[in-house]
Amino acid sequence: MEYIKAADYEYVINKYHDTKKPFNSFFRFIRRDDIFSSETGMDGDEIKAQLLRLDAEREGVSHSVRKAMGFAFVLENTRISCDSRDRFPAINAIDRPLEQVMIARWRREVFEELVPDAEAKRKALGSSGAANISPDFDHSVPVWDRILSLGFAGLLRESEEARARCECTPEQEAFFDGVKITYEAIVSFIGRLAALAEATEGSQRMAEALKHIAYNAPSTFYEALLVNYVYFMLSEHIEGLQVRSLSNFDRHFRHFYERDIANGITEEEIRTDLAYFLLQFTAIGNYWNQPVYLGGERADGTTEINPLSYIFLDVYDKMGIYNPKIQIKVADSTPKSFLCRALDMIRRGNSSIVFVSDATIRKALIKNAGATEEEARLCHVKGCYEYGIEGVYSGGMNYLNLLKPLEYVLHEGRDGITGAFVGVKCPAAKDYDSFEQLYDEYKKQLLYVIDTTIETVNGFEEYLSYINPQSMLSATYPDCLKNGRDALVNGESNLSVGFVASLADSLAMIKKYVFDLKLISLPELVRMLDADFEGNDAFRRRLLADRDKYGNNKPLPDGIAVDIVDFVAKHVTGRPNASARGRKWSCGFHVARMSYSQGTKTAATPDGRRFGEELSKNCSAVMGQNREGATAAILSATRIDASSFAGDACLDIGLLPSTVSGEDGLQAMYGLLRTFCRRGGHALQINVFNSDMLRDAQAHPDKYRDLQIRVCGWNVLWNNINKKEQDGFIRQAEALA
Repeated sequence: MEYIKAADYEYVINKYHDTKKPFNSFFRFIRRDDIFSSETGMDGDEIKAQLLRLDAEREGVSHSVRKAMGFAFVLENTRISCDSRDRFPAINAIDRPLEQVMIARWRREVFEELVPDAEAKRKALGSSGAANISPDFDHSVPVWDRILSLGFAGLLRESEEARARCECTPEQEAFFDGVKITYEAIVSFIGRLAALAEATEGSQRMAEALKHIAYNAPSTFYEALLVNYVYFMLSEHIEGLQVRSLSNFDRHFRHFYERDIANGITEEEIRTDLAYFLLQFTAIGNYWNQPVYLGGERADGTTEINPLSYIFLDVYDKMGIYNPKIQIKVADSTPKSFLCRALDMIRRGNSSIVFVSDATIRKALIKNAGATEEEARLCHVKGCYEYGIEGVYSGGMNYLNLLKPLEYVLHEGRDGITGAFVGVKCPAAKDYDSFEQLYDEYKKQLLYVIDTTIETVNGFEEYLSYINPQSMLSATYPDCLKNGRDALVNGESNLSVGFVASLADSLAMIKKYVFDLKLISLPELVRMLDADFEGNDAFRRRLLADRDKYGNNKPLPDGIAVDIVDFVAKHVTGRPNASARGRKWSCGFHVARMSYSQGTKTAATPDGRRFGEELSKNCSAVMGQNREGATAAILSATRIDASSFAGDACLDIGLLPSTVSGEDGLQAMYGLLRTFCRRGGHALQINVFNSDMLRDAQAHPDKYRDLQIRVCGWNVLWNNINKKEQDGFIRQAEALA
């Protein structure tokens, strides 16, 4: 890359990680102490010890004020560093000190003392594999327009003006006090950074920019990048709330770019600043990757894609990185040239791009979340490919396993592994006279798990702002300032429902072999599953080889998948969440790593899967079962009405390198993407590989150090996933041949 020196690239990577230790991307954000001078602050252990002592003196003070005071203490004392080889300062965030000292304690207090019944249910659901539930402080998106137009001091000023208009209750006064303490601390901290940069040879430009953004809104592209970076670092690593989008980048940064160009700043300088900005997130190495999105539409129906959009992709491509990950909002107005540029990157091995349909998202938000046309147009994309209304917090670390209710149906309401009675009492396997009867019982069991999960989450979510009050985020939300309440008090809830394909395939095989062909009785099939197919490998191979599987445009499994999704959407979407928050539930079909972790707690299934093996991902076919190609996969997935719920419904597809080569191959990729969007799909992500390449990569990892793989909603290097996961992708590639 000609406009960033290799030595600088290496420095930025190394500043975040101890190069003497093996890098493990699961251990995120570990800061090195050796680049920070003790003259700039305390070490991490001392900060945590002092935080614990100081907070003990504030018992009886509201959590929002106590946390804000702790936040200010960390910013006054954490070590910082500037170096002329980088254009962004380093902050020794010691991996969320407030979370370790304060938030974790308040969480224990809530679950152990205030809602012990909900905690008991939460643990029981998790240990059985039926549902993994956790308070969600990992999916925030601030209102970037306000941050970039007002700056930190402007947000503080607006907060105080809102306080002056409010006849505040004590709780509201505490809320505004928390925001004031937090944002005064941020302004002061940026001053610390500016002073250090000014004293650092070669960092004068950084110093001047930091001085400006301490008290003003950013006025240049570089200053806007600094504001974005500082907000991210302080929220994610100190405030204790993940920032799951770096903004609608081309929309939010466009006018800074255009102003710089008009003022004589060269495009090359802008590209270099952007490269250093992106490199910060590459270096941090978040396993799930850091999201940023591009595209969408303006109010007049024209595209948000602009010259900065192309520059972003070009810089990213030339850097050869895969973090941050990129989400592209695809609308009818999105230029073909831009989409083809992104598709070309994917076919050359950069699979860190996902496409989301602007039309589907907007329709879903208006229909299910009460969004206005404008709110739906300006919605954010976050995390893997989730979306939501700006200024409304929406969490969702609640993952439900569709296969566990099937175990209950086949075992009279008992868990198929432990034998414990955990579901609703139902007939024995021998007593089902028809598939329809069994299917009805399945839905009863599923509804029981849904109800139990929602009841459990509602039992603790009203305490989210008690556990982890959010002054930084709340100041960016107009409604929070208007009402004097924390962003987490009035958020949406989401249920992520996993393994649609595994369930559809399993029910299809039961219908076909037990009730239609009558080749095996249901009790015999249950005994076979309980024995994990031992002694019945031939029949297992027949189940695996059967072509009536979801993802191949087959009526039987696809119809079941559509019906189950509709059933879940009907019984989840619009339900009230915790009463103190006053908003609703929605659902989506994203599984994160649950296909592996919940798979280990799921018995053998009628589709031929053995006990403990991985389950299907998102709205995609079971690994190795999409044998009819990408078009069939799209036809299956888009039978699901992705606008019937305000959540994700992502399709993962694999394409062979030979089918996407040359101009014809690029046009074929573009056609698949447009077909997916026009048929109402939500999100599409693509891997380009063949089985020979993946087997060779497995055997000779040194030859494939840069090989990327799209795992679920994020990208990893092939060499960083284990053999079991690699084998799944090899099965997927074999099915393409």
